[in-house]
Amino acid sequence: MGMFSKISAFLNSHVETSERNEDESLRTHYYKTTKDKMMNAISEWVTKDQRFSLLDESKERGELSVNVVKGKKGFLVITVTSVRPFRTGVDFSFTVEKGVNFGYGQKLIRQFYANLDKEHTFVGIGGSE
Repeated sequence: MGMFSKISAFLNSHVETSERNEDESLRTHYYKTTKDKMMNAISEWVTKDQRFSLLDESKERGELSVNVVKGKKGFLVITVTSVRPFRTGVDFSFTVEKGVNFGYGQKLIRQFYANLDKEHTFVGIGGSE
């Protein structure tokens, strides 16, 4: 990831993970679990953490909509996708409410992934799967 890309990502008001993100830590993470188990685990974690307010959960679409109410306030969409039996991908999209990101979104997403890595069998990241 080049210096300009790092600065741009740091100052942007939106950050999201993807299959081929320049920043490896922001690539889609895959786990050995089912979509439903992953959705339940994320929903439970978000509900317990006072930084978040769960707005909506759509098991059909595999999406959770979350307000970030402490720290840098913003809106987080978590997408859980079943790519094959017991292979589930997780992506995040975070937009700050006001101003610029200052790296908060990247840090928040990395924290989510670290927590999921502890609770579920990590299989790999996008682009290396």
